[in-house]
Amino acid sequence: MKVKIIGISGSPRNGNTHILVKECLRAAETLKDVETEFIALRDYKINGGCIPCYKCFKEPDWEKLCYGHKDDLNEILKKCITGDGFILGCPVYWGGLTPLFKMFIDRTHPLYSLGRALRNKPAGAVTVALGRVAGQEHAIAEIIREVIFHDMIPVGVQPIWPKEGMASPWGVCGQQGWPDSISSVAEGNKEGVKQDKVALACATVLGKRVAEMAKVIKAGFTIVNQKDNETEWPAGVLQKADLEKVGDVHFKYKKE
Repeated sequence: MKVKIIGISGSPRNGNTHILVKECLRAAETLKDVETEFIALRDYKINGGCIPCYKCFKEPDWEKLCYGHKDDLNEILKKCITGDGFILGCPVYWGGLTPLFKMFIDRTHPLYSLGRALRNKPAGAVTVALGRVAGQEHAIAEIIREVIFHDMIPVGVQPIWPKEGMASPWGVCGQQGWPDSISSVAEGNKEGVKQDKVALACATVLGKRVAEMAKVIKAGFTIVNQKDNETEWPAGVLQKADLEKVGDVHFKYKKE
């Protein structure tokens, strides 16, 4: 079963978050028939967050997607549609997410209005902070809330306990330097997480776990599916009939 795992880094710099997300993808590729793609949000022009105009609900369109800004965000969303699983990475900024990552998340609304285009796809969270306990789990919780909102399936770091240890079962929690933190203005700070063997080991577990769950979910729906009346909803995008029969509150926004 072939799957594609997409890693997205919401760091405004090329550093520790990129390293951990790529480590997850490297591990995912060790499984058979796994393709990966890395997306650094910093490499794209993203003008702002959701305005919100709700045109993506009133006139949902697989090509236009977000109507609110003329920038590169729709290119990223189109890449997301091709993914079977996701690694979502963001460093800790003031105990939460970066503005760059939050803009991206807020503007995934078009994928929601198009029949929940990301539903049933597994996703794992990755984050890095200056200290070992410095907001990582809070940032992961924010990412996982967005994952659940899209009816995706959150995946943690718990099939095994790596011998190096585990900072958190909820996702990959990196530290910038180990055992001592490296100041963000000191030499080598952007690669400090490479010293954190715990984070790197957990990234390996998370990458493989997301890939294997993507395979299981994709293959599973070929056997247990809506067509055979074994599930209420289809594996992926919800169709008009699915939304109509449950009286979905957002369906009335869709253009007939």
